[in-house]
Amino acid sequence: MNTILQAFLLLCLVSFLVIITCFTAKKKLNLKYTLVWLFSIISMILITTFPQIVDFVGDVVGIVAPVNTVFLFSGMFMVLIIMSLTFIVSHLNNKLYCMAQEIALLEKKVRDLSYEQNRNLHENPLQ
Repeated sequence: MNTILQAFLLLCLVSFLVIITCFTAKKKLNLKYTLVWLFSIISMILITTFPQIVDFVGDVVGIVAPVNTVFLFSGMFMVLIIMSLTFIVSHLNNKLYCMAQEIALLEKKVRDLSYEQNRNLHENPLQ
């Protein structure tokens, strides 16, 4: 790997790591959602720092060109991130469903209480 390209990639990855860390520290991102990103960035930093990892994994898996190994890593990272986002959306969807049910039950209780109060006022107007 070209030294200039390696330095550029490391600079970009470290910048991205700093941005993610700052957003997490400012509570703009939740830590449990950034763990996958942090894992991916650290893995990419290792691969960029030690490009022999790409050659070794390519030899073990049987991939001839190192660029195909990089595409394999990229695809695996994307699938990992998409899967984690799917879990997050699914969890939030379940919470939203439960909250909608709770709100509907509370609205029914308010309507019932309002109906009872109006009925009592009409039956006993002096109270």
